[in-house]
Amino acid sequence: MVGRELAAFLIEGHSSHIASRNERLEPNAARVTALTVDDDGHHVVAYVPSVSADPVLADLRANGQAAIVVTRPTDDRGCQVKGVFVDARAAGPEDQSLVRAQWDHFLDVLEMVGLPRAATESWIVWPCIAIRIRVQALFDQTPGPGAGAPLS
Repeated sequence: MVGRELAAFLIEGHSSHIASRNERLEPNAARVTALTVDDDGHHVVAYVPSVSADPVLADLRANGQAAIVVTRPTDDRGCQVKGVFVDARAAGPEDQSLVRAQWDHFLDVLEMVGLPRAATESWIVWPCIAIRIRVQALFDQTPGPGAGAPLS
């Protein structure tokens, strides 16, 4: 289960990717532009630009296994959320302000570490597919002695 402190970290707007695998165990991945955590802490929703969602969605529909990695560029704090695919839907207008807010925060952070908006403004972030995952495990991905350890 995702606790409040970890949920707050996940929804700040960081470098985030969702990964899957096909039947040949080959990976697929896509950038996540925003995340939400359900109030119960048992589900997350990853907003993935529609332009890059198809390979990951195909894998998720075939085997259900997903991993989401979130990393904060300013200090490399990171975590991995492993889970099972629940469903996917086209993100609607009601989701767009959330996606834009988290994405803008991420771009602000990238500027802080030296990547100007001129280098990122062409990245496609909308429209999105909202991919809902049931959380099964959480892992610390921050470099250091705790890297890879389960988070409770």
